[in-house]
Amino acid sequence: MGYGGRQSLAEHTGKPGDSGLDGIVRQDALGLDLVGVQAKRYDKDKTVQRPDIQAFVGALQGAPTSRGVFVTTGRFSPGALQFPQRTSPCGYGSSTVKS
Repeated sequence: MGYGGRQSLAEHTGKPGDSGLDGIVRQDALGLDLVGVQAKRYDKDKTVQRPDIQAFVGALQGAPTSRGVFVTTGRFSPGALQFPQRTSPCGYGSSTVKS
C-alpha cells in the first residue's frame, strides 16, 4: 500500500543547544512505534551526567515516543546509568564501543 518507506523511517529534529530530542526513528512503516534519539558528540574523557539523562527522559515524556536511545562518544557517569532504573516505565542499556 506504500505506507511510510525508507525515507520516512527517521527524522532529524534537533539542532545544537536545543535541549530536546535530536531525532525520531519510526520502528515500523506506519510510524506507530516511535523511538526518541539524543546524541552527544563529546571528547572521550567527557562524561554524560545524571542531569543530561533526566533532561532526556523529560524530552521523551513530552514527545510521542514509546522509548529512547541516548548515544554518546564520551562516557556515562554511574548516576547517569542508575537514573533510568528508577524511572518507570523505562528501559536502558549501555555499551562502550572502542575503535
